Amino acid sequence: MLLNYVQKYAVEFISDPCLVIAGAGSGKTRVIINKIIYLIKNCGVQAKNIFALTFTNKAANEMKERIKNVLGKNKTNSINVSTFHSLGIKILKLDDNNLYIKSNFSIFDRYEQKIILKDITKNFLNKDSKLLKKLVFFISKCKNEFIDYKIAKKIAKNSLDYVFANCYEVYEKYLRNFNILDFDDLVFLPVLLLKNNIFLRNFFKKKVKYLLVDEYQDTNIVQYKLIKLLNNSKNFTLVGDDDQSIYSWRGANPNNFFLLNNDYPNLKIIKLEHNYRSSGRILNAANMLISNNSHLFSKKLFSNLKYGSSINIISANNEFDECNRVINEITKFCISKNYKYNDFAILYRNNQQVKILEKIFLTRSIPYKIFSNTSLFNMLEIKNLLNYLKLIINPNNDFSFLQVINTPNRKIGKITLSKLKLLSKNNNISLFESCLSKKLYKILNKNSINNLKNFVSWFNKILIFSKSNPSKVLYKIVKDTNYVSWIKKKNSNLEKLNICIKNLNIFLLWVKNFCKNKDENYKLIFQEIIEKLLVEDENEKKNFKEKQFVKFMTLHASKGLEFPFVFIIGMEEGILPHYTSIINNDIDEERRLIYVGITRAKKQLTLTFSKVRKRFGENISTIPSRFINELPKKDLKWI
Repeated sequence: MLLNYVQKYAVEFISDPCLVIAGAGSGKTRVIINKIIYLIKNCGVQAKNIFALTFTNKAANEMKERIKNVLGKNKTNSINVSTFHSLGIKILKLDDNNLYIKSNFSIFDRYEQKIILKDITKNFLNKDSKLLKKLVFFISKCKNEFIDYKIAKKIAKNSLDYVFANCYEVYEKYLRNFNILDFDDLVFLPVLLLKNNIFLRNFFKKKVKYLLVDEYQDTNIVQYKLIKLLNNSKNFTLVGDDDQSIYSWRGANPNNFFLLNNDYPNLKIIKLEHNYRSSGRILNAANMLISNNSHLFSKKLFSNLKYGSSINIISANNEFDECNRVINEITKFCISKNYKYNDFAILYRNNQQVKILEKIFLTRSIPYKIFSNTSLFNMLEIKNLLNYLKLIINPNNDFSFLQVINTPNRKIGKITLSKLKLLSKNNNISLFESCLSKKLYKILNKNSINNLKNFVSWFNKILIFSKSNPSKVLYKIVKDTNYVSWIKKKNSNLEKLNICIKNLNIFLLWVKNFCKNKDENYKLIFQEIIEKLLVEDENEKKNFKEKQFVKFMTLHASKGLEFPFVFIIGMEEGILPHYTSIINNDIDEERRLIYVGITRAKKQLTLTFSKVRKRFGENISTIPSRFINELPKKDLKWI
């Protein structure tokens, strides 16, 4: 892999802590991969002592694959390339009961977390869905900032914060009681463990000889703490771009650049400013726009490519006119210059904007594909089977019990489950254990008891079957429960039914193949399956191989991608920047978001806005985005 002078310098610099400020399209992944190879081949660092952290399994796997092509399979397999959350799970499994977490812990995803919080906070929130949404954000924010419920109570600023802190306490006690972790725990608890367990901390400090972190600008406070705890010798390279920090709503903290600068006085700053992606005009616009933000480390992207075409600004009469004019531009390029639909991407601030896009594209018969974060493993027919696996791992997982007890229907009604929950709560036992209690005969009728006992009897057989046939257990569950028939009853639409059946078969085959050649205990295998699927990041990028689709996606989802032609629609005050950012006087992140969108374009960038847009059923006059005025006027062409 050829490197320019600055990339080569970044790869070979190992004497002090190093921060690589990597501008968009500057080859940051190439630097990380080459540095790992350099450490092994030239510096005598053993592969097993190199740790590289990133945010998606896809990025981790791509790194491993590219390193394998140079070093071979044996050395690559021993390199610890993973996501923060995957590493967190490995650390927790080394715990000797310091946190009172058993090795067969279950992990909640975001959906499961919300369902459980809704159930256990009824007395606090009065079933208010808006407050529930705020509570989920509050707990996640606390864990991302390494704040437990005790501290949350002490620092509560108002009565609502104090209510949320109490809910946080109830929630945490529920999780610990049933040996469950949520997604944020996968970094929060490892940090807590390493801080409190000197033996484990020393183990990792000896093991980690060199640490690399990708997308450093996306790290939150607790992830920064994990980086510091893992790194003893100060041998590390962090790669990121503060101008692409666009995930504050997910906990990302741009202040981590300041913390790093203060905590490591010998920090070496290396800037990658040579962009290999975009035309000079696009980079000039990006540089001028982002110069309006304050910077700890300033940089200026440059390119050896041609200066390129003007940046088009389309002023449309309304949102329908906006979409039609975008289509006209795409059609013009496809006809006159023989480009394919696959060369075009339309980016937007929020998902509501895509509805009109779809309508107009369908009307004009232009093929499109919406970038969606909906994973196969988030679909209901798959999530139900995952809950069966979770219950096999941990029969005391009440959430999974409730998800599968009537999936498919076993004639166990709400009244029966309500009484079962009460029995469970009063006796401090799980729902599964409650099904075996003799006290059932005092609260339920004979039919209800038989239905519960039939389920327990069948599930115990599944547990026995799992021990010797882990790869076949889901096939058995599907067969025993007539799962396919249940799916057919729930889907009257033939097209949706076929998709569900296809998803089911893909998943069953995936699990079967995953279990092959595995020597571990069946529970460990199933745990690995759950963990692998859970830590797939929400922003995993799909591989768009289709040749004839215009791509629709949010600006957030576009990060890490590139396209010859980019349209950013809805460039209006209230959309870009978003009205909440205007109200809070917090425009910097919105500007970074536009910066990310602009630097996705290789050849041509087009920005559009509507003079009038319908909101809440009324046509409202709009104001063009302030960001248009921050672009170099000589580079703009108003259409």
